Amino acid sequence: MKIKLLFTAILLSSFQLFFAQAVKKETKKDTTKLATKTTVTTIKDTVIVSKAVETGVVAAAIQNNANEKALKEEAKLLKDKLKAEKKALREANKIEKEQKDFEKKQKAFDKRQDKILSSEKSISTIKSKISNEERNLIKLKEKFEQKKSKGKLSSIEIEKENIRISKQQIKINKLEGNLDEAKEKLTKMRE
Repeated sequence: MKIKLLFTAILLSSFQLFFAQAVKKETKKDTTKLATKTTVTTIKDTVIVSKAVETGVVAAAIQNNANEKALKEEAKLLKDKLKAEKKALREANKIEKEQKDFEKKQKAFDKRQDKILSSEKSISTIKSKISNEERNLIKLKEKFEQKKSKGKLSSIEIEKENIRISKQQIKINKLEGNLDEAKEKLTKMRE
């Protein structure tokens, strides 16, 4: 009976070994870590590590590592380039703003100078008008004195001449008032 049991155990184990399938186990880790391929056979109960696959995986891992480093460097370069472009854009905007401010100040200065020139011109025209009106007043007074000395004027004509002279003096006074206002404007503009 012992032999039967022993013989059946051997027969069952041989059947089991004969019909057993080889089990392959593949493990892949991150590209930065080594990936190994192991083969387990139930017949020999040995573990075989494929060196060709291992060296290929190592080379791929090294290449992936190099690719990652290159990508990181490229990303860093792009980031630096972007920062430089932003800085250049800010500088360009700053320069453009300064240019606009300068042009604005230049326009204001030119406008102010034009106003000063126009007020100086108006002052000179007012002065020339005053001098013309004073000459006319002197002529009117001389004519009036000549006619009065000849005695050809009636009292009505004398009053008319006095009114003309008064009107001329009023004109001169208005022009002198305008001259004073223009001078005040000019001094305010120059301040």
